[in-house]
Amino acid sequence: MRIPLAAAGLAALGVLLMANPLYLPVAVGEPSPAYTHTVQPVTEGSVAGFESPAASGGNGSDASDAVVAYADLPPDAREAFDRARDSPEGGFGVEDPAERVDSLSYPTEPALGDGILIVERDGERYEFWTRTVEREPGAVVAQRVLLQPAAFLIGFLALVAGAAVGLRGRLGGE
Repeated sequence: MRIPLAAAGLAALGVLLMANPLYLPVAVGEPSPAYTHTVQPVTEGSVAGFESPAASGGNGSDASDAVVAYADLPPDAREAFDRARDSPEGGFGVEDPAERVDSLSYPTEPALGDGILIVERDGERYEFWTRTVEREPGAVVAQRVLLQPAAFLIGFLALVAGAAVGLRGRLGGE
């Protein structure tokens, strides 16, 4: 009677631990917003690829309205554009809402003309992305990166151990 109970207990523990993505991570705090600025050259695979009106100069469509000459950008937007373009990562982020550029929008889902501008500078066209990104608290990230995989692995091993104990009992072991 002990062996089937131990096997069932290990199997139940294994299933419970392997199902941890259903109940972890537990929210520890509110997500904190970050405001990102990214610049990349317009290429064929870009939002404004070579075939789009924004890339070719447009014909008065909504996409071409997103094309802005560098000189027409407000000074604070030019400064943000230059900072993002000159950054080794191709962009930068700020966490304080007061550090955002007032003349730019920061949507969570950028679209051409709202969070994505095509900036023409020195004959080159660049995508200038501004967006709001919600960052999870560090404890939630630790749960996702460390606790969930460890619990899953321990659960898997408990399930295997339960199967081994059950088979051992069936095959006439102790």
